[in-house]
Amino acid sequence: MQEIANIMDKKEANKIKYNEAEAERENNNLVVKDVDKLNDYTYFEVILPRYLPEGYKFDRAEFFRDENEVVENTKYISLYFTNDETEEFIYMQQRFADEETAYEAGGQKVEKIKINGANAILYDDSLDWEDNGVIYMLSGRGLISTDELIKTAESFK
Repeated sequence: MQEIANIMDKKEANKIKYNEAEAERENNNLVVKDVDKLNDYTYFEVILPRYLPEGYKFDRAEFFRDENEVVENTKYISLYFTNDETEEFIYMQQRFADEETAYEAGGQKVEKIKINGANAILYDDSLDWEDNGVIYMLSGRGLISTDELIKTAESFK
């Protein structure tokens, strides 16, 4: 009898999908792992949180390339904070606040709160607020509690 399929467990299949997505993302985006270089690419000052939930640390930033595959004075940055033990990550986007980058967020459960005196919107597993001309979006992706999400956001001082 000839083997026609190799069945792998779900965890291994997800790892392969993740690795393929990671390779595609790195082809389309500039990936930067050195925090000291983040502001070299942005139109605004990138600020990292002073607090992260236990086990999480800065992993990488990603920037969209323009039509010439250049990243220069971009108005967007995506940040990933990873827990090496669990392989889970917290996602953050920072973007320069102007008409070009504006959008509306929404979710199942929306709550207005304050982050360091600024108006903020807490929805689902995410938190949005604006400070000094930068819009911050922090997503715990269901991996951290709302309290941890707020504590992380409040550490941007």
